[in-house]
Amino acid sequence: MAGTPQYEDQVIRNVFAISLREQDADGTANPPVICLQGLAQELQTEERPLLFGKDTIDRAIMARLLDAPEQYPQWPLHYLIGCYGRATAEIRQISSLRDKEAANRLQLDLQYCKELIASNAGLLLTMADSLFPQPDQAVSQGPLQLLEGLTSSDSGLPSGFLEDLVSRIEPDDLPDLVVRLMTGINQKLLKTSPLGEWSGLLQAILRLTSIKPIARALTQSPAWLGAIPGLSLRPDEGRQVLLTLLGPAFALAIMPDPQWTNVTRPEPNVGQQCFSDLQNRRQSDVTASQHSLRLTMSSIVDSLHNISMNFLRNQDTREAMLKWIGICLAWNSKERSKMKMDYAHAAPDSFFINLDAVLLKMCEPFLEPLSGKAWGKVDAGYVSNNTRISFQKDTKLNMEAEEEKTYLQQRRASQEGASSSASTSSGVAGSRPGSAGAAGNGPSYHFICECFFLTAKGLHLGLNKAITESAEVARELPHYMRGQQEIEAAIQGGASGMELHMLRAQATKVKAHVEILHQRKLCFDTALQEPSLLRNAIAFYRLLATWLMRMAFPPLTQGQMPFVPLPDPTPVQFRCLPEYFVDDLCELMLYVGQHSPKSLEGLQVEEIMTFMVVFMGSPACLKNPFVRSRISEVLFVLLQPQAGQNRRRAPVAASVQNLIEGHPMVQQYLVRSLMKLYVDIEFTDRSNAFYEKFSTRASIGQILEDLWNMPAHRESWKALAAGRGPPDARGAAEGQHVHLQFCNMIINDSTYLLGEALEKLPQIKDMEALMDNKAAWDALSRREQQEKESVQRQESRIIQTYLSLAAIAVRTVEYSTTEVTSTWLLPEMVLRVANMLNYFLQFLTGPNRRQLKVKNPEKFGWRPKQLLPQLASIYLHLERADSKGAFAAAIAISDRYRQDMFPETCQVLRSLGLMADMDIDELENLAQRVELAKHQGAEDDVEMADAPDDFLDPITYTVMQDPVKLPSGAVMDRPNVLRMLLSDPRDPTTRAPLSEKDLVDDVELKAKIDMWKQQRSST
Repeated sequence: MAGTPQYEDQVIRNVFAISLREQDADGTANPPVICLQGLAQELQTEERPLLFGKDTIDRAIMARLLDAPEQYPQWPLHYLIGCYGRATAEIRQISSLRDKEAANRLQLDLQYCKELIASNAGLLLTMADSLFPQPDQAVSQGPLQLLEGLTSSDSGLPSGFLEDLVSRIEPDDLPDLVVRLMTGINQKLLKTSPLGEWSGLLQAILRLTSIKPIARALTQSPAWLGAIPGLSLRPDEGRQVLLTLLGPAFALAIMPDPQWTNVTRPEPNVGQQCFSDLQNRRQSDVTASQHSLRLTMSSIVDSLHNISMNFLRNQDTREAMLKWIGICLAWNSKERSKMKMDYAHAAPDSFFINLDAVLLKMCEPFLEPLSGKAWGKVDAGYVSNNTRISFQKDTKLNMEAEEEKTYLQQRRASQEGASSSASTSSGVAGSRPGSAGAAGNGPSYHFICECFFLTAKGLHLGLNKAITESAEVARELPHYMRGQQEIEAAIQGGASGMELHMLRAQATKVKAHVEILHQRKLCFDTALQEPSLLRNAIAFYRLLATWLMRMAFPPLTQGQMPFVPLPDPTPVQFRCLPEYFVDDLCELMLYVGQHSPKSLEGLQVEEIMTFMVVFMGSPACLKNPFVRSRISEVLFVLLQPQAGQNRRRAPVAASVQNLIEGHPMVQQYLVRSLMKLYVDIEFTDRSNAFYEKFSTRASIGQILEDLWNMPAHRESWKALAAGRGPPDARGAAEGQHVHLQFCNMIINDSTYLLGEALEKLPQIKDMEALMDNKAAWDALSRREQQEKESVQRQESRIIQTYLSLAAIAVRTVEYSTTEVTSTWLLPEMVLRVANMLNYFLQFLTGPNRRQLKVKNPEKFGWRPKQLLPQLASIYLHLERADSKGAFAAAIAISDRYRQDMFPETCQVLRSLGLMADMDIDELENLAQRVELAKHQGAEDDVEMADAPDDFLDPITYTVMQDPVKLPSGAVMDRPNVLRMLLSDPRDPTTRAPLSEKDLVDDVELKAKIDMWKQQRSST
């Protein structure tokens, strides 16, 4: 019967596997049943029945632990854990008894049993060496005896055991116990790769940290932040994060760590197992391995996020978790910000990828900009005032170091004044308004604000740095593959003896390195292209882009749409934000566009697109034009325009394509922003600016050609040139000036690039002739031959680059002048464009044009049959729009004009069929008008030959048409001044800054000149 003492005795015997009678002992049972003879004798002495009950349970447990058989298959702690599990099972079984009163009494007794079990388990762990006998191995293991139960998915620790155990351990004893347990887990994690048994280990940490006293004890221990007796931590040693209690869990690595050795490398080896021997693997196998690893990576991140949230949801441990994240970032800020990172002093890439993924998941609840959850909580003051991570050494968006220093001093003084005022009014000396900061010495910030800036910093040091490292591996791999091919060719080429031996050894070494690079690249690709990581990162930068827009243009918060350019200056709190906020956004979008464009499908990127358009065209937002040029790179990658005719566009995400073609702000301002950047990138003192400048302009040129073929963008282009563009901070005239500057830079680039290439082609031709002359070539020493071959290769690459870039510039002028001509015909521009066209025509039709004939011209991108009709078309486009004859006159007065230039051009065009006869006839008519203009100009020169000196422009020595005074007092002809200002915005006499608005009409002098001309004409 359930309510009888016999039934209670049976339940207790089942729970503890004990008996009071020898005949009930059973050594074959699982677990073995032990007879407690000593306790039985005590009960007989006390004249009590040999039955277990509530009043004898504690004595039974003590007797069982003190008199444990030496050969018992379980250690005492494991025995108690089993008892706890059996007690739980008995409680469930008893709940179905019909006699509810007896059932309740038995359940209370069993609950008491569980409490006693937990108490004694605590004694075993904290007083193991002085209370209960245990095997030496169990004593040395201590709390690590719990590890098997924590990590086992089948026979783990019974539900509630840990909670009861912790509640019965003294608070002072708990930190050492749980830290030792975590250390045991971490030692296993450091030896385990994502292909190994990591799941149970992370589940063990998850279970431990879900218990608030354990989580609190972990964070209160010095080991939480890696403090180890005898080891001094350094604040700039990023690899120290692996010594913290959470470090090994976050370091579970898909990407290899260059610091691993054969001893420390986690097993199984991901690279070798998934990506070795690629030449004999099917691509489908590699893809399947990557897919499997990404699923594993997602599971790891989910576990790490749940562990982190166990700390963050608990008010007692939230600050410690945020501090740990801050420490991880702070310790790595120096090394992982370097262009060339030393992994010996930095946390590995996988650690940061995992940390970033967790940070992004922490941000998920407020990532949607339209929800407004972040607004009012993300405080820009965090950058300068927080005590967790430093942004002080980061380059700012538009603030120099001295200005930032002054701003911070003023801000601190203001805060101290406010604090002092608040303290006085409250009667509390030294108190701060609001709550205490993270470390007790700074302002406090909302959790959303903390997450936002920690994630931005984490992505900078982690995901974006890993993208850079991945690109470095991708660049390094072809170099070593070429070296491998060269060594193999040398071996096959007849090497022998010691040379052959050395080559074979070198080949083995290089082959092994190539194999490692292949594996590393694929590991990078696998981790960096994990879908949820990219989606969340894009979503974060969408929020960041929206926040930066609100900071740069505060009226946006009231619903006012921004314009381009944004007002100058922008708010000071915006200008002191880190420049890498924008650079990292671009880095991610570039990577996605190049390697994982499908990730953009279905994502909202409108805010990112409008941000790029506005910031690219607003120098007040970004002082560094090369950061703005990164935006143009992103657009180039997302659009993927193909140069030349019969172009085929690469697939573009529909969301991006729709925004480019249909978004009102993009339609209004994209062309203008690209042109503004094209101009601004000229004026920089950055190293390597020459090559970066032309690379950026090439991208912009190809984007503009794509946009020209979109009706809405073509109309914006035409409106910009005509001065009727969208309203902006300075009016439509500012946009018109941007187009003028753009056209001027196009002329500069075309003239320089094509001119340099055309002047180098004869050198290539001469070298080809030398190489073809066997006698002359053989007369040179081998060293001389190698030097000339090296120069030939270098010059060939330069010519190929220059011609490619020049082709884009010339093509821009050709297609745009079909409908936009007014800018090119302005007084300050018309002579420049005439000079450029005449200069090129000299090369293509002059007596030395045969010097441009080289072998295999396509190798250089040299296409004279394409270039000549392009130039002819530009002549015709401008001539057709020129009702005043200014273009013909400019051609005529150009220093580069030759009378036979046009006849030769027309003859070549006709003979090769490069242009329609009607157009060639029109070009011949232009030649006649040029000759008439030249004749008229010669007559005018004779008439004006004796003009007074003060009527002459000091630069060109021609009679001024529109004299203006400069601030320096000099007087010049307006077209000449404006022409110089397009390339150099400084006074030609004093080199002081000068703009068009500084010019003052010299009305009196103009009246004198006009009167003198009239008198000359009448005579």
